Amino acid sequence: MIASVYIKDGHIHFYNEEGSFSNLGGLVYELGRPLLDFVCCEPERFDNVFTGISSIFDDDFAYVAAKDSDFLELLKQEMSEFQKREVYIFFYEQMLMEFVFAFIASPKSAVEQLEVKLPGALDKLGWALDFEWPRSKSPYVEVVYAKDKERQLYRAALDTVALMVENLKVAQEATIYEIELLLALREKMNAPVTSSMEYLFMLEMVHERDSGAFFFLEKPFRTFYGITKPPEIVELYEVDTIKDLLRFEFVKMIEQDIFIKKCKNCERFFIPKRRADAEYCDRIYGDSQRRCSEIGATLRYERKVAGNPILEAYSKAYKRFNSRTRAKKMTQVEFLAWSEQARKLRDECMAGTLSFDEFAEWLEQGRIRKKRGDGKK
Repeated sequence: MIASVYIKDGHIHFYNEEGSFSNLGGLVYELGRPLLDFVCCEPERFDNVFTGISSIFDDDFAYVAAKDSDFLELLKQEMSEFQKREVYIFFYEQMLMEFVFAFIASPKSAVEQLEVKLPGALDKLGWALDFEWPRSKSPYVEVVYAKDKERQLYRAALDTVALMVENLKVAQEATIYEIELLLALREKMNAPVTSSMEYLFMLEMVHERDSGAFFFLEKPFRTFYGITKPPEIVELYEVDTIKDLLRFEFVKMIEQDIFIKKCKNCERFFIPKRRADAEYCDRIYGDSQRRCSEIGATLRYERKVAGNPILEAYSKAYKRFNSRTRAKKMTQVEFLAWSEQARKLRDECMAGTLSFDEFAEWLEQGRIRKKRGDGKK
């Protein structure tokens, strides 16, 4: 079991199990945020981060140093900070550390245990099944002082990271499929459902049709009653794998009617906060240091303009005349009259009733076109 969880007041509570490499006993997140953050995690970024974590074992004596109490305490501190930011990714890191320390104790046993969590481990790390830690030839020298000249611990960690990246991709793709399917079902419904769980029923009908089996209800979650801090008795759910955790949180999101949308700027999923009709998420977009909600509409329009010569010509002319207005070379009244006519001709050009050449020529003239047939030139 990787954690025990429960839902209360629209939040998901995580309690770490014994043996966790985090100093935190438990954490609370807004229901849905951990799952959507996981789905939006870039596999390349995950690979880079975990390859970096593995590099701490790139040493001849890493399998000895890893047992040092100071190292263990520092590891727990860093993993605690990691868990605060990204709880799903933390469980992958927990899996990696569990494997590393199991590998130090017994390489063969560690690989066999990993196969249960990450199918394919026996193939990827088959080389380690016959591996034994080097021993000193001298009976007077402690075994722990023998070098791991080929740095097999580091190699094993890197191979495990590669397996985890593939596992993450599969889990992300499966969860994205479920979200997209749910959004499609919600959009397809002509009338609101009487219970949010009807959507879960419809999802399972699709699963049964396509695979002959349920997905979310494939096996029940084990539960038990526990005492939380501050003291309160709650029903906790046992979560054994990351797949189970994804399954659990998604079902609870459906049950509590948490609405999911896709950002029209970055195309990542998010939960609208202030407005149900919000089109953009609040995540930082790329290297801009600004949120999609701040720049999404502008960027979306710029992309639209860049792919359409009519809109591009209109946008350039609009900016030019707007600059003239700010420089007092054109009155506000003149600019408003021009922009109204420009939008009208833009729409005519988009509809095909006005040629692009005519529209471009008018924009270059920089005047309000008189109505045809009025006798004026």
